[in-house]
Parts: sequence; structure tokens; C-alpha cells
Amino acid sequence: MAKCNDQRYYEEKRLTRILSEIQKQLEHKSEFLSKLKSTVLNERKALWDDGPRQVDSFDAAVNLSQQISELRHSELGLEHSRRQVRKLERMLFSPYFGRIDFQEKGNTQREEIYIGISSLIEQSGEPLIYDWRAPIASMFYDFELGTAHYLCQAGLITGDISLKRQYKIENSHLIYMFDSNLKIDDEILQEILSKQTDEKMRTIVSSIQREQNQVIRDDQHQVLFVQGAAGSGKTSIALHRAAYYLYKEREQITSKNILIFSPNRLFGDYISNVLPELGEETILSTTFQDFTSRLLPSNLKVEDFYDQLEFAFSTTSETKYHTRQQNIYYKSTPEFLKVIENYIHYLTTRGKPFNDLLFQGKVILSREQLQTLYQQSYAYLPMKKRLIQIQRRAFFLLRPLTRQRIKHHLQTFASDHNLFTEKELKARSRLATKTELIPVREEIHSWTDLDTFQLYKKLFSNEALFLKMAEGTLLPPTIDLIRTETLKNLEQGWLGYEDLASFLYFKGKIEGFPKFPEIKHLIVDEAQDYTFLQYKVINELFSTATLTVLGDLNQAIHPLQYQSSFEEIKDLFNRKKSGLFNLNKSYRSTKEITTFTSNLLKRGGEIEYINRPGTKPLVVKVQEENKIPLAIAEKIQFLKAEGMRSLAVIAKTSGQCQTIYLQLKELVNLRLITKDDLVLSTGVIIIPSYLAKGLEFDAVLIYGSDQQNYFWARELNIYYTACTRALHRLILFYHGQPSPFLTRVDPELYEHEDYL
Repeated sequence: MAKCNDQRYYEEKRLTRILSEIQKQLEHKSEFLSKLKSTVLNERKALWDDGPRQVDSFDAAVNLSQQISELRHSELGLEHSRRQVRKLERMLFSPYFGRIDFQEKGNTQREEIYIGISSLIEQSGEPLIYDWRAPIASMFYDFELGTAHYLCQAGLITGDISLKRQYKIENSHLIYMFDSNLKIDDEILQEILSKQTDEKMRTIVSSIQREQNQVIRDDQHQVLFVQGAAGSGKTSIALHRAAYYLYKEREQITSKNILIFSPNRLFGDYISNVLPELGEETILSTTFQDFTSRLLPSNLKVEDFYDQLEFAFSTTSETKYHTRQQNIYYKSTPEFLKVIENYIHYLTTRGKPFNDLLFQGKVILSREQLQTLYQQSYAYLPMKKRLIQIQRRAFFLLRPLTRQRIKHHLQTFASDHNLFTEKELKARSRLATKTELIPVREEIHSWTDLDTFQLYKKLFSNEALFLKMAEGTLLPPTIDLIRTETLKNLEQGWLGYEDLASFLYFKGKIEGFPKFPEIKHLIVDEAQDYTFLQYKVINELFSTATLTVLGDLNQAIHPLQYQSSFEEIKDLFNRKKSGLFNLNKSYRSTKEITTFTSNLLKRGGEIEYINRPGTKPLVVKVQEENKIPLAIAEKIQFLKAEGMRSLAVIAKTSGQCQTIYLQLKELVNLRLITKDDLVLSTGVIIIPSYLAKGLEFDAVLIYGSDQQNYFWARELNIYYTACTRALHRLILFYHGQPSPFLTRVDPELYEHEDYL
């Protein structure tokens, strides 16, 4: 006990010293920030005063340019200084969360390594706190007591860890400290996971587990796939990986060089706190559809992904919408990708039916020369870019002939007995030559007259062409109906979401893909919901970026899409190195909720979970359908009284959400979430199942867990995904007969209640 008290005294004394140093640095940085603000304001004022003045000399223009440059430099310095102050303010609240005592092999001195969200260096140069992303800090996550090592610029450093300690520091006070090997069931992790959540995702930096840390710090693979169970921390890992990149490559990149493809617009707000909590700027976040919409013709109407999902979950007749369902499935298969690639190859290989390019009876480029340029000289380019290069070549060769014709006309007009001024002679000569050039110039321009939308439409309008492109592939029995439906939509200028990626890929391969070299690292979250063709587009758009692709095949929510494995997707990327990590441990839900949701899949043994005890899920049978809103409202009030802060009523579709919202809003204060929402508020919300993916809530109430609503096997994944959003409490409501997904679960894993 005396030793424990001595250690506590030592840690509190050290904490006091550290806080004093942070306060000193904070005061210094704040003073500097204040002066820098004044400098920037003065520079802005000077520029504002001088800007409207007429720049009437070269020297004045140079001076203005220099002023703008100096202002930009000062503004960058101001933002950097602000970030430093914000980091120190956060550190003043909680400067570090861990410590390891490490003795490097060959050294007699043991080093105390304190780990926090940012580094702190004393004026003497002594490191007081190490950033969690520093190479030496990796040992905190990767090793227990005993032999350990880390990799840094100097090479592999080995030694021994003699102590591993964790802290809870809040408001500059040491709440407790705990010596451990950071086993998954340790008290600190339990305490972190048992907290109520709010509308924002939290950083997991103080509780990163070994397998998560391996993914975060992996820099051996250009494309990294992470298959993770629900609640395994995939999105948190992705964001901490982004923070790791920003630390490791801080001299080369900023947050603007990292992009995350998120599942919906709401998700950007949900994750917006994580990187700022780690002392970094928030990275760019968008959806695949929002990002690629800029690449489409402006007059083209494109179906929204969530409108397609609403269709997929709302159709009750198996025959009425059969063609559309088959269309969606077929367009997401490797078979259709092969058809598109065959068509691209066919068009590109065939090229344009060139004729000899003639001017005044003289061959500028023969048919054979044009074909050689197309098939050989520019074969490395997409079809349209080849034709543009040939077009440039033709115009280049036309220049000397043009000059000769102008000269010829000058001589002709000069010999005319009519008197012309020199200016008139030149104008008439140019006009005559221009008129002669009209046919040849029109022919050259026609070479690049490619309408990719019309070419794409032709694939579906020409049955013989489609069947030729589909040779060797497996076609669905309804292919004629699929072609007809697709053609009808395209003729109306409407692109179904199932055609979005295929048209983007086709257009890019014919015209050339735009490149985004400024994006150095791309993160694709909820990767199981992307199709083959979407990955082909991503690969082309971000050909130089490293990719981190995270998902869970059990949470593939689209009931009609072809489901590919990560192994299949990995083969689509032509990068040098790719890797696959599997995360089978869930940290989100209580043991009871995780056991229940695993039983839904009948794959309970494959998913490990943290042994955090809680309340069993509750299945509520509502005898009278009109009393469902009342039953839900009563449970909401009960859960709020228990201290649950974030509660979500999850219905399958947006239409169901609208209906239940109108019934519930008179009974309880709640907010309806739609696909257009950009902000996720705390409290009680009602949200469609497909918008809830990736989010988590203290309590989840599942609406419509009955046979009529969740029946088809293809809907199991969305039901599982909705249930796995719950951290602490899960309540499921049904009327009539329960969903077959519920009846397959062991009754011992949940409580049952009748609501009369």
C-alpha cells in the first residue's frame, strides 16, 4: 500500500510539473497568436485600402502581388498557431493517458515514456510527452510486459517493457491510474465502453487494441482491405489512420490530401469531432455519388442511391418489379463489367473509319497514316484523346498549306486591275483561304465528335451488338427486358443508380478519366455496399493514392446487389502491394446484445466480443397495431429515465419513418432523419435502417420486427445492421407474427414482453 501511495504521489507531482509546463507554453503561444492576429488584420486592412486603387504600373502590380503573398503566408502561420494553442488547451485538460517504462537493449537507463494525443517538449529538448503516433508509442498498443520493439528511422529498436500504466485525467486532475498489460477486459476499457454516447463519434486513442493499431500504422500496402465485424471500430480505425498519415507525412501533406468516401451525408457530421480531438483538421468527406456527379453531363438526371434502396426495401410484389430487381442485380455483377469492358475494347480497337484527308487535291494524311497514328503512335491513350492528338497533328500539317494558299491568293488579288490596299489584300486572301478550308476543317473536327452517352445507349438499343459484347458471359433470362428498360430510361435522359458506375467507367475509358493527384490517401468506408464497377472507377480516379477499404460483408445492406468478397475486389486494383486484415472482435455492444445479433447470423462463434455485461435485448409483442406508437413512446421515456442520452427508433424504410414519426411526435420529442440531413442531433431520432449504418446509439428501438416487414432472406443483413447500432439497450417491436429472423434466435438470449 505504501508503494502504491508513493507511486500516486510521484504521478501527481509529475502531473503538476507537466501542467505547469503546458500552461507556460500556452501563455507564450497565446501571446504570439494575439500578435499574429494583429499583423494579419493590419495586412488585410492595407490590402483592402490599396486594392481598389488602379494598378497603373508594373512596379505597383508587383507590389500588390507581394502584399497578397505575404498575407497568405501570415494567414497560414495564423492557422498553424491556432492549432498549436488548441492542442495545448486540450492537453491542459488531459495531457496524457498512458505510460510505458522501456529499457533499450544495451542501455542501462530505463526511460519513462508518457503518451498523449500530442507531443510536449521542454525548452531543454527533453520529451515530456510522446505523440501516440510516434514510433516509440506503438509499443504501448502492441506489447505486454517483457521484450518489445519498435521501428523508427534508426532501424529496429529492441528492449524490455517493465511497466505499463494507464491514466484517467480530467480537468487537470488525476482521477485514477491503473497498471496493466492492456488486456481487452481491463477496467479502463470497460469504463470507456460503458459510457453513454452522444451525436458525435469519439476518439479511441486511449483504448486502441493491438489488432487495431496494426491497421492504423500499416504502411506496407498501397491498398489495405479491412474486414471487420460490427462494432470492431472500423471507422474509428480509418480516422486514426488518417491522423497517423498526417503525423508521419506532416512535411508533405495536409488534411486536404486525404479523402473519405462515407456512406451518407449525415456521416460527415458524425465523424467530424474525431480528428480535431486528436489535434488535426477534419479531412474531406463525401459520398461516391456526390463526388462523381461533377463528372456527368449536366442535363442527365441520376437516381439517388437511397431512392433505389427505398425501392428495394418497399417492393412487395415479386413479379411486378421483377425486371427492375434483375436489372439492379445484373448491373452489379462481374458479368456485366465484362460486357462493358468488351464494348470499350470493341469501340477503341475499331476506332474511326478514316478516309484520306485531302486539301486542294493534295493528301495531307492518308487513310493508312491515320490508322497508324490511331492504332500505334497514340495507342496508349483513350479513344477520344487519341483522336484529339490526331486532330492536332492534322491541323499542324495544314498550317504550311494554309500559308501557301494565302500567299497564292495575295498574288492573284494583287494582279487584279482593281486597286486594293495592302490591308484589303490580306483580308481577302485570308477569307478566301478560310472558305476553301471549311470542308477539311469540318472533317478534322468530326473525328472527335464522340457522344459517349449516345454510344452507351447504343449498347442497349442494338440487340446484336449487346449479344456480341456478352459472348462468353452468363446472361440473365430477363436480359431482353433489362435492355428495354435501360434504353427507355436512357432515352428519357434518366440514369438509374445501377447504371451510374458503368456509365462513369465507360465514359472515362472512352474520353479519359480526370485525375485527382492531390488526394494522396483515400479511405472507403462501408465498402461492402460498393459494386465492382464502382471500384473500377475509384481505381481510375485515384490511381496514385493509397487506399484503405473498410467494411463488413454481414452488413451489406443492398438486398438486390451482387455481393462480392474482398478477395474478388482486391484483384481489381493494379497496385503493387495489397493486404487484408480481419477484425473479428466487437467492442460496441454489451455481451448480451452482441450474442443476440451474432445469433441472428447463426455465426456467433466467429465474432468475439468484449465481456461487458448488460441487459438482454427485449422483444415486445404489441397486440393491437394502433398501440405500437404508444408502446414505443413508453419505452423511450423509460430509457431516458435510465440515463440513455442517444436513442434511435429504426424503421426499415423512409416511408415507414414518416408514418411512425407523425404518430410519435405527439407523444415524445423526437427528430426525423432523412437522406438530405447533414447534421445528426443528440436525443431521440427516428431514422431509416440504411441511414443508420456506421452510427451507434445508447439505445435502439427496432420498429416492425414482424413477418410482414422483415421476411425475405435478402433483408437479414439490414436487420442485423440495424440491431448492431445499439451500445447498451436493444428493444424490438412486432405485431402479429414475429419476423423469421427473430424466431431463429435462441429464446434464452432475449426477454419477451406483451404490450396489451
